[in-house]
Amino acid sequence: MPPPPSLPFYPAYCFSASPTFSTWAKLTAVDVHTLTTREGFEAQKIYFYLNHPIKWVRLVGVIVAFDASDYRFTFCLDDSSGKIVEVTCPRDRTATGASTNSAHGAAIPKSPVQPPSSKARTLSGISIDLAGFDVGSVVKVKGGIGTFRGERQLELERITPVRTTTAEAAAWREALLFHSAVLSAPWSLTADEQRHLKAEADGTAQKAEEKARRKAERETRRRKRAEREKTAQAGRQKRSERDEIVQQGRGPKRRVSDKENDEA
Repeated sequence: MPPPPSLPFYPAYCFSASPTFSTWAKLTAVDVHTLTTREGFEAQKIYFYLNHPIKWVRLVGVIVAFDASDYRFTFCLDDSSGKIVEVTCPRDRTATGASTNSAHGAAIPKSPVQPPSSKARTLSGISIDLAGFDVGSVVKVKGGIGTFRGERQLELERITPVRTTTAEAAAWREALLFHSAVLSAPWSLTADEQRHLKAEADGTAQKAEEKARRKAERETRRRKRAEREKTAQAGRQKRSERDEIVQQGRGPKRRVSDKENDEA
């Protein structure tokens, strides 16, 4: 469902002031499927609810299907909102690799009959153990948003069990409150707020450029010092070799005895 055309969409430098962007947005499965995209933000996986920018999502529900392939874990989450969201996470391939249990430390491939690891590794590199999670588990999941064959997905980053109905009801209340307090109306910024955010962004960019410039200057000075030291060391080596050759050419000094002086 596309957003109303009259909604104001603000530049990315304004997102730091958004109540939805730098947080786990407490959504429902229905909300996830209504998220829209904007040109220029697809690669960053930034989606929009009305004009609220959203990158990270929190959902609470029951796992109704669970699949573990050779490369990823996939399960379906039902939060009773009327939609189901597919949650995915790559399998941690390092957890199923070769072991080094031989006396010489050589890699020994694991036996084909050994059960695969239950560990997953998120896109941000966090290791997650999915042992104990299966169909019927009530969970709280957090992650980024992806799209597969036109359907929104959750790319898993965190998962925790919800052990009581009280905790599940509390999570639902949080989602309802977030919806009524934040998502029920479009995000709005005044012209002064936008100018202030633009000035902050420009200042941050200038600081980043200045930091990069100073780093480059330090690297240039370090490289020149290393080159000077290398040249000086080469000069010292040549002088040492030259002195050694001169010393060898002179040979050992011969002391003249008194008898030889008399004969002369």
